Amino acid sequence: MSERGVPVTNPFVGITYAEALRSIERRHGPREALYFRGRRYTFSDVRREVDRASARLATLGLEPGDKVAIWMPNRPEFIWYWLGASQMGLVAVFLNTRLRRDEFVYQIAQSDSRVIIVPGQPGFRDFLSELGEASAELRSGGLERGSPVFPALRHVVVCDPPSVDWPAITDWSQEDRDLPVPPVAGDPDRPALIAYSSGTTALPKGAMLTHAIWRKAYDGGNTLGLSPEDRLYLCVPLFGVLGSLNGVLTFWSHGASVVLEERFDATACLDALIAERCTAIHLLPAMISALLQNPRFDRRDLHRLRVGVVLSSDPVVLRQAALDLGVGGVVTGYGLTESTGLVTRCRWDEPLEDRLASQGRPLPGCLIRVVDPESGRDMPPDSPGEIWIGGYCVMPGYYNKPDETRRAITPDGWLRSGDAGLLRPDGTLVFQRRLGDGYKHKGFNVSVPEVEAVLGRHPNVRAGAIVSVPHPEFGEAGVAFVIPRAGTRPDGDELAAFLRARLASFKVPTYFHFVDALPLTGGTEKIQKFRLREQALALVRADAGAVSRQR
Repeated sequence: MSERGVPVTNPFVGITYAEALRSIERRHGPREALYFRGRRYTFSDVRREVDRASARLATLGLEPGDKVAIWMPNRPEFIWYWLGASQMGLVAVFLNTRLRRDEFVYQIAQSDSRVIIVPGQPGFRDFLSELGEASAELRSGGLERGSPVFPALRHVVVCDPPSVDWPAITDWSQEDRDLPVPPVAGDPDRPALIAYSSGTTALPKGAMLTHAIWRKAYDGGNTLGLSPEDRLYLCVPLFGVLGSLNGVLTFWSHGASVVLEERFDATACLDALIAERCTAIHLLPAMISALLQNPRFDRRDLHRLRVGVVLSSDPVVLRQAALDLGVGGVVTGYGLTESTGLVTRCRWDEPLEDRLASQGRPLPGCLIRVVDPESGRDMPPDSPGEIWIGGYCVMPGYYNKPDETRRAITPDGWLRSGDAGLLRPDGTLVFQRRLGDGYKHKGFNVSVPEVEAVLGRHPNVRAGAIVSVPHPEFGEAGVAFVIPRAGTRPDGDELAAFLRARLASFKVPTYFHFVDALPLTGGTEKIQKFRLREQALALVRADAGAVSRQR
């Protein structure tokens, strides 16, 4: 049997969240699935917790397709309510924990979320109080009639005893009576998750992902050679596809376990890698530097680490992880949120130099083209162009954004990535750079138009433009070129503080440079970003006080 000519060897092809979870429990029920802060869960425990989450959600009177926003740091409840919502035909909405007020208000409203699930106590941040500050109806008890800020929102659920006593809060921190598990979704092609991707437009877009997320996870695990004996140390955020799809689901689909941590701390990470006998880790460039600089680091203690998934295409960073950190099976890959995550990847056991030189081959059922972005014609091997993605993994579209969907997906189903790359004659993909105004900082997508729009609201800024440069620790870093208003003298610290109050911290440019004018094209007078990028590279290399540096 085959699908589109691809042999069906993946047991998760064409099945739903509920079917996937039950299949995993049948095969691996008593094995450990998750460890978090001293508590261990087997795969049978996972199934019970997810079913319990579904049963609780069913008490809220929700209809299939209703949206359930999850806004919390890494903790088991994130997983229970995500999987519990998705398996019963609801749509989980992942919210970045670093969002500022304007950002989270927009995403909760734009997604039509009817429920939001947050921690009840302040910790990483006070999610509950911040929601209350944004909506008087949440504080007063009028949420059931709707809120101008959150028009669709009807329920605010907390996972801990709440720090405030507001009528709109539903407390699910306590054990409750047995509730019946609701019917589960039966159509694997329906959206089950919305993940926001900054992309290159001013407002974030919610990519709708289907139950095919499990198929992708299993194939990704094959490239890592996973078995039930593997254990992943995971501290990257669950709200991103790296932590959720490429982390939890990839390892669980192979019966492997996950050691979950709320956030990265180098000493705690080293201790956990040793104590929990971890064989795999997801790494950002800054994590690699912190581990190597930690006085407790001794690569002999990490001899069990076999695989490292590194969110970088920089060969210097990958070599550092493989040779200095000692994670021999370092891999990278290529994918977008809109392509259900990973599309290409090298195998973990290929020669290191091959893994450093490309992002690997497409996963089964995933298609890659490199085309001329103007004509759509395929480029010859080794010729750069825009990467287009096809196959089952392409999202159905952006939620409630038909125009953006039409621009992103061709009439015959190809996803325009907005990335430049080339295909080698052997079929491996080499990612080069973003074609548009976007970059990745510390593993997060940054929409340049979004940041430029906020920067332009500063009273002392007449105009500004942002480009990115490679950065050894952050992956890429933003450089803001700013024209001050006449008679003003803003500095980088002032502008960074202004942006940080309105945007997630990862979106704030790392460097600020003040200029009298920006380079413009003749006639159309568009900003010549390529010239700014050249200037930015020169300024950062010189590093002689010409730029104000932010972290």
